[in-house]
Amino acid sequence: MRSLFLCFASLVVAAVQVASISTYDYVVIGGGTAGITIASRLTENKDVTVAVIEAGFNAEGLPEVFIPGFIGMGIAFTTLDWSYATIPQANLNGRTLTVNAGKALGGSTIINSMIFSRAEKEQYDAWGQLNNDNTWTWSALLPFFKKSELFTPPNVFQVANGVNYLPSVHGFNQSEGRVKVGFPNFFFEQSALWRKAAEFLGFAASPDLADGNPHAVGVAPNSIDAANNTRCSAACAYYTPFADRENLVVITNATVSRILWANSSAQGKLVASGVEFILTSSNETQTVGVSKEVVVSAGTIGSPKVLELSGVGNSTILKTAGVTPVLDLPTVGENFADHVHSWANSFTNITLTKDALLLNTAFAAEQKALWFQNRTGLYSALPRSLGIAAPSDVFTPSQLGSLIAQAEANLTHFATEFSNGNPALARGIAAQHSIALALYKENKELPLEMNLEPGYSGPTSFAARPARNYTTINSVLYAPLSRGRTHIVSSNPLTPPAVDPAYWAHPLDVAAQVGGIKLARRMLVAPPLNSIYNGEFEPGADKSTDGEIEDWLRGVVASDNHEVGSCSMMPQALGGVVDTQLRVYGTMNVRVADASIIPFPVSSHLSSTVYMIGERAADIIQGGKA
Repeated sequence: MRSLFLCFASLVVAAVQVASISTYDYVVIGGGTAGITIASRLTENKDVTVAVIEAGFNAEGLPEVFIPGFIGMGIAFTTLDWSYATIPQANLNGRTLTVNAGKALGGSTIINSMIFSRAEKEQYDAWGQLNNDNTWTWSALLPFFKKSELFTPPNVFQVANGVNYLPSVHGFNQSEGRVKVGFPNFFFEQSALWRKAAEFLGFAASPDLADGNPHAVGVAPNSIDAANNTRCSAACAYYTPFADRENLVVITNATVSRILWANSSAQGKLVASGVEFILTSSNETQTVGVSKEVVVSAGTIGSPKVLELSGVGNSTILKTAGVTPVLDLPTVGENFADHVHSWANSFTNITLTKDALLLNTAFAAEQKALWFQNRTGLYSALPRSLGIAAPSDVFTPSQLGSLIAQAEANLTHFATEFSNGNPALARGIAAQHSIALALYKENKELPLEMNLEPGYSGPTSFAARPARNYTTINSVLYAPLSRGRTHIVSSNPLTPPAVDPAYWAHPLDVAAQVGGIKLARRMLVAPPLNSIYNGEFEPGADKSTDGEIEDWLRGVVASDNHEVGSCSMMPQALGGVVDTQLRVYGTMNVRVADASIIPFPVSSHLSSTVYMIGERAADIIQGGKA
């Protein structure tokens, strides 16, 4: 069993090393999914020194982190979560939503649902198309996906419960692979019934949801150590086994306040000379020097915040926040996109659902004991069967044709509206929308994830809903055309930024999300899932028309916490912030590597993709010698 001593030990080591070393070859801002991946790979070379500055602490020893069934418990969504508040969302009844992001060593892989799927090949190819660079396409990126993982094939029990896999798309290299990927030790009966219902409605059975062709239904791979049924986070994968490296220093509980710039430039570009940060424990400001590069990996909301605090961004926004501009790069923080979560659920006559863990405290205690005893029971489950829906699953041909025609007719209008007054970004968003609509026509832009929750999931609290067993189908908008932004509002690094995802700002997003609820309803009553159906709970029978469903959704949809795009990898002529080497335009030695560089949203949970970005970034920094 992992020990809490590990996280305290790492803090002590870091403090000692910071006192003895003042300059590092590389400084990584953010010890999350991509950041700790990069730091770990770079320090495989013992002659390279790396410091990682992380705002959170090492939480690996907490049960709510390492026990699969404890997702969301304890301090997972408080202390370990940035819990970014959006500004009031104009299209969602003026509601302020929360965007969750991990605040710990390992980032969001500490608190996420551990789903390790990948998106549609053509969506990754869109990254290369936008940048005219085939090194950012599915075929070129697959080796980095595979390099990041250490896959455990399903056992006989798991195969009997519906698990499929393709060896060709997974990583098995014991010396190279890092993230342990596998499958759980418990499966709910509802999941199998739902997969069959999805197949009845026309979904194909997936051979592997990581194969780049996810328009299908299947059991998702998970970032789990199958040998002991524990979460494998980025900290587990890339830090813990290498914590004793003398050339790797991790400074936790430290908030970066800014990148420091050299007095002189190189080739007319800014040169980073160090990083300033604030220690949480003492509120003391410290600095570390950098001799080679700074890598910003603070996440889709955190990375533009760091750049803006450092004087890089839209000069008008910076001046308003009290920051002196040093580089006018007006698209920092723009092109923000996020997945949007919704639900349809029903009562069920099935006897065992996840609800039992809330309804019966004695049963929950028994299941907890069972997990500690032999890693079985309900807390060993990761009940994530996914069905990734194509346009043809959601719309009739005439509906789809009309929606696409409207989107094409209004393409320039929405690109301009979403660009926040930046003509280059307007061109970039127009290019993204053109690609997305072309993929819609080819049935390749996958707008929705449908996933089965064997219990209640939705907007109603435990106390406010009937104490019964439920079946829930989560419906997630996966291909948003809406674009928002995130920007600092103060020069104080401890002040949260203003986050505006601009949810539901595009009509096609609204239509897809409404269509997702209608698809979820069809699934709930399709055979054989209908055999356990005992009537709908939410949205409720009184929401029957598209307009009524839409009105209900505006009051309940939530972030799916898959935000991307705020430091987009695109040409400057299209409003990009970084080039295909991930270097920030106008700088010599600052790169960004995390989900913020994703220029075109992908239809998948993001962790496997962000690990891939980390591996690709390390390879770029090492000159392709990884």
